[in-house]
Amino acid sequence: MVYPPKTLMVGRCSRCGKRIYAFDDRYICKKWGYVFCDVCARKLQYKCPDGYTPLELV
Repeated sequence: MVYPPKTLMVGRCSRCGKRIYAFDDRYICKKWGYVFCDVCARKLQYKCPDGYTPLELV
């Protein structure tokens, strides 16, 4: 099994601070500009912290 190299860091999760790499799933709130990792997005039930705006998978 081949894994892509995780050398390109795109940013950090706005909630937990985990590093987000280019090939990881990340979710963005278009209204506020928050970026979340897949674990935090699941904990937030795929909604922005404002409670109304859905998160978009990038």
